[in-house]
Formats: sequence, C-alpha cells, structure tokens
Amino acid sequence: MVTDHKLLPLALLLLGTLQAGLDAAQISFGSCRPQEGEETGQCVHIASCPYLANILRTAGTTPAQRTLLKNSQCGLDNRKNNRPVVERILVCCPQSKRAGNTAIQATPDDEGQLPGNVLPGDDTCGFLFADRIIGGQNTSLWEFPWMVMLQYKKLQSDFLSFNCGGSLINSRYVLTAGHCLASRKLDESKSTLHSIRLGEWDTRVSPDCVKLKNGQMICAPMHIDIGVEKTILHDKYVPNSVDQRNDIALVRLKQSVTYNDYVRPICLPTSDQVRSNLFTGYSMDAAGWGLTENNLLSPIKLKISVDVWNLTSCQEKYSIFKIQLNETQMCAGGEHRVDTCGGDSGGPLMVTLNSGPRDIYYAAGVTSFGPESCGFKGWPGVYTRTGPYIDWIQQNLEA
Repeated sequence: MVTDHKLLPLALLLLGTLQAGLDAAQISFGSCRPQEGEETGQCVHIASCPYLANILRTAGTTPAQRTLLKNSQCGLDNRKNNRPVVERILVCCPQSKRAGNTAIQATPDDEGQLPGNVLPGDDTCGFLFADRIIGGQNTSLWEFPWMVMLQYKKLQSDFLSFNCGGSLINSRYVLTAGHCLASRKLDESKSTLHSIRLGEWDTRVSPDCVKLKNGQMICAPMHIDIGVEKTILHDKYVPNSVDQRNDIALVRLKQSVTYNDYVRPICLPTSDQVRSNLFTGYSMDAAGWGLTENNLLSPIKLKISVDVWNLTSCQEKYSIFKIQLNETQMCAGGEHRVDTCGGDSGGPLMVTLNSGPRDIYYAAGVTSFGPESCGFKGWPGVYTRTGPYIDWIQQNLEA
C-alpha cells in the first residue's frame, strides 16, 4: 500500500544515503503535478528521480532546495517496511527528469500523440489492478485493461460483430492471432476487420459501472472504438493450416491511445530470460468475451486460470490429428469446462512475474486453437508463444 500523500518530517529526508535505492525498479505510483503550473510528473521512488536524489545527497542544501524536497513528496511506499525510510520515499518527479525516461517515455508529437514504434516500460504496462470464458469468473471493472475486442463488418452490410480478442501493447498497436485476420471462416462470412474496441467490460451497458461494498458507485469512462489503419500478418503464417504455426499478427490503430486505468498496455517479454522461458508448469490467466458453456458469447469480460503443459505431452495429444507443434507454440489448460473458446482467439495468455516491488503481467502467448469442443478434459488449448516473435514485433512497429 501507499500512504495518501502524507508528508514526512524533513529531518528524515536528510538521514543516510540512497544506497541500493538507486538501483530500484522505476515504478510509477500514478501521475501528479510537482508544483502549480509545472509539467505533469509521476509519483516514484526518489531513487528514480535523479533531479531530486542529487539534491538529497548534497551536503549543503539551500532553504529553497529543502522546501522543494518537502513539497515534492507524494507518499511513502509501505510495502518496503524493512528498508530505510529514505528508500521508501515517493516524490513527484517531473516527467522529463525521471531516470531512464528516454527508454520508457517517448516525446509526443504536435498533436500530443505518442509514437507507435516504442514499447512501454514496466512502469506503464502490465499493471495488476485486481486481487488475485468457459468455467470463467467475472473480472473486476478495472482488471486486464489491455484487453481489446476486434470488431468485424460484413460485406455490404452495417452489421458489426465481435469475433476475436487481442491485447494493447503500446499507444498504437494491438497484438492478436493471425487467423483473426485471415481464415476460411472470415472468407465464407465475407467479414473484414472494421475497428478495435478498448476499455470495454460489459457489452450490455455504457458506461460500465459497479457498486462497491460501501455503496459507492464507480464508473469507467465510455469504451473507445478506433478504426484500423493497417494489419500485419506474420509472413510465414499459412491461413487454414492444420498446425497453425506463426499464428500471430499486429493491428495498427488509426489514432494513438491515451492511457488511463481502464486502457493500458500489457508488457511483452523483451528480456532474454523471459523470452526463452517455456513456462512449463506455470499457472497463467486468460480472459475474453468468448463462448461460454451456454454456447453464447459472454457480455462480460471473463477470466480463467490454466496450467502450462510440457510441449512433448501436448504433442502426443495432438498427433492424433496429425498436428505437429513446435517450440514457437505452447499448450495450457485441459480442465473440464475451463478453457478459452470461440471469440477468445487472439487474446493474451498472461503470466505474472515479479519486477522489483510489484508483479507485472506479460503476454506469454496468443490464443490460437484447440479442440472443437471447448473445455474438454485432458485436452489443452494451443497458444502462440510471444517470446520467439519479439524481434518480429519490434521490426514491424512504426512511429
């Protein structure tokens, strides 16, 4: 937990040094405004703000500098109670003066839009907003804010339908499955991708609202529908192939997305350690608005937890259908009536990994295919592993 902007006595600021705090993960605790009239900042550990950390380390601070330090405090990270107070101080750091800012925050253009060729850092993506599909449970209003719905339009018709899912990976791009853009089913129905819906939770109402236990009503902003500027299929994906290798794609939005608590990107496994992890035995989350046990699309975003299989064991199952899986694919699930299903395709298979003081959601996989009868015991779903395609993703991002 983080205290509600309680100021620490100034004397505490002057004790000790930053020590290991300078190596702390650059985690943001929300936006703030350092001083009246100044640029927007982020509430971060003081070690992540060299501008203020350097003042703290200076022996002869001026009265003006001491006032600046005092007025810059925005809280205290109480999750680190075993650490010196100085390492738990949170300060409102101007956006341009954060440590590592150029790697995480890109400069907006004249219209205030962020470029699409930058993947967000883990202070922006993969936020775990909630306490820790078929057989699925309802998500909370603010859970999995990167989940999107792909909206399709039939030829010579105004009819729109949600047939696939996906995940927002930065301000301009959505990650989804290749078969959500090219398949026999789409050809037969004469449907094409029309737009992307972000910030949705319950498709029956707008805006989405929930009542808390104390009776307070919380409402999310209206969902956003953004047109499609460009679709990018993996060049080695073969639509309608039996094994569905390279079943991955990108969708470029017509306009840049502004992040909030209900629209935010998921992290991608860009580090070598996470990219190469097969995650065998890990428990992962999947979410979506796909078919339920009633064979109807769910109006509310649902979630399930599934365990990742050993690929060899999964291959033994699917070899019956002459399907050959490889290391770019992964299998998860296999519990009775707990599975991703029609309409969930393209959505992320999500793993939570620890990064410094908090857990972060990564898109470990993309929902690809499974048995015709969803939720069939002993038969896991097949997902495209994201790690082997990180280079391909980054190469296809444009500003």
